[in-house]
Amino acid sequence: MGSTPLRRSPSRAATALAVLALLLGARPVLAVEPKPPELYGEITAEQAAEADQFALNNAIATVFHEAGHMLISEFSLPVLGKEEDAVDALAVLLLLEAEDEDFNSVVEDWANVWFLTAGAKEDEEDMAFWDSHGLDEQRAYSTVCLMVGKDKKRFHDFAQSIEYPDYRFEECLVEYQSLLRSWEKVLGPHEAAKGDKTAFKITYAPTRDPRLAHFRELIKTAGVMEMVAAAFSGSYKLKDGIKLTATECGEANAFWSPDDREMTLCYEDLLNSAELDAQWYIDNPDGEEDRSEDDTVEDEEAVEDRDVGQPSPPRERDAGSPRAGGSRSG
Repeated sequence: MGSTPLRRSPSRAATALAVLALLLGARPVLAVEPKPPELYGEITAEQAAEADQFALNNAIATVFHEAGHMLISEFSLPVLGKEEDAVDALAVLLLLEAEDEDFNSVVEDWANVWFLTAGAKEDEEDMAFWDSHGLDEQRAYSTVCLMVGKDKKRFHDFAQSIEYPDYRFEECLVEYQSLLRSWEKVLGPHEAAKGDKTAFKITYAPTRDPRLAHFRELIKTAGVMEMVAAAFSGSYKLKDGIKLTATECGEANAFWSPDDREMTLCYEDLLNSAELDAQWYIDNPDGEEDRSEDDTVEDEEAVEDRDVGQPSPPRERDAGSPRAGGSRSG
């Protein structure tokens, strides 16, 4: 099926986002000396850098998820279905439509974090079927569908690594194009006129927790909140005064408050992502999921009986200094 020509929305924000892939902010004034998570002491320096990058990439995806809530509340947009599912999809669309390799990697890590989170929940009480969010594995596979729907060639290996069924590839192409057209139609009337800008208020609140200070420095140096402001200012007719706040919350979370017109990213959310990635390295020292000797050779019957829905956590990746949207191989 041929691709539908892009209109301005939501690609305008995506274009602005691509320009900001390497945006850097000033180093923060620290309340305490930053200290990495204790789990970093059990992994190599390269793996610790990878865990930082994983946390940063997921912070970027998270704030664009919250930006979806922002657009819905600011413009009173209609939502058919669950709002959480809608903004999950919009965040991924914005990142993929930027057509920037760094942000492709952000989306891969966004899928990976849900696989890791699902694997960390061992008892059924953690399976909140009634929650406003989809189950973690559902969110992961929905993200993968959008990935292959956007660029089958680019994300083919990632999809194959989680045994994503081949028949879904063409379906996901249709679903991606349909979703893109829908968001363009809904957001089109709210596009900003040429020269219009929105003034955002950005805050990176200090913290007395050394581990959280580590991630405060990470996202402030990368300019994560500045990235949101630059992507949406001039793209949509948002009124001045929206607050973009990174802070200590007491829980791993992020949220949008319509009444306060404030997006909040919790430092604990980055800590949680980093610890999930670090724990994967600890559990898989050879870069592969642990397998016993008996599992090394599987007969044909065992292969056929294997659960094809088994989550697949992050693979071996090239280490480097964390940066906004830093590239990580699938």
